Amino acid sequence: MSEDDEKVKLRRIEPAIQKFIKVAIPTDLERLRKHQINIEKYQRCRLWDRLHDEHINAGRTVQQLRANMREMEKLCLRVRQEDIPVLQRMINPVKEEASSAIKDFLQLHSESAEELKRQLEGQEDGSLTRSITVGGETLYNTEVKDGSQSLIQMYSPLPEIPQNENAAESWETLEEDLIQLSQLVTEFSVLVNSQQEKIDRIEDHVNSAAVNTEEGTKNLRKHDTKCMSRGVHHGDPRLSKTQTGLS
Repeated sequence: MSEDDEKVKLRRIEPAIQKFIKVAIPTDLERLRKHQINIEKYQRCRLWDRLHDEHINAGRTVQQLRANMREMEKLCLRVRQEDIPVLQRMINPVKEEASSAIKDFLQLHSESAEELKRQLEGQEDGSLTRSITVGGETLYNTEVKDGSQSLIQMYSPLPEIPQNENAAESWETLEEDLIQLSQLVTEFSVLVNSQQEKIDRIEDHVNSAAVNTEEGTKNLRKHDTKCMSRGVHHGDPRLSKTQTGLS
């Protein structure tokens, strides 16, 4: 029994995969986004105890997200190779969303004020700006022309967490968990892509064999035609006898 014979058609396990794509993983990513917002807020305000608690809660969400990714991976590995292209189209959006969320989270400690200022240089002229101060940091509340408001933070990099605070250690743990999750998403992508490459190679072999068979058939026909032509023009004895008998 071949490896593919032990697998199942996508439609049999698609409902289970869709639960991860449409419900479980998006829910985890939304929780992670909220944790990121809270972490940034607490760190800017130097609320180290609350920051420590938020790091721990975010770590639990990361663990849950990693578990859901692994379960979805197990299901995807059961899918027959012929359904891999459809499977890829199903999972790519949520996989890319997860990669983007992890990347954004890890950039919390790497963004600079200069980068943010460059991003804001394209803001519309004539906007009205006023600032407020929270926890020693300056926030700018920008009123755009249509009357809507957006709170834009103009700040230096996040204040460094004192090493004697529990939040420093909990961030290192969370950062490590996020990196491991990122690796899992990448490995999952490579795994599915390798299955697709295997399918492509099989199709190439099949197409090549078909072309070779067709070329062989054409050559055989040409050979037979030449043989018949030689028999008529050079007076093949067998053809002569047949022709004599018919006459």
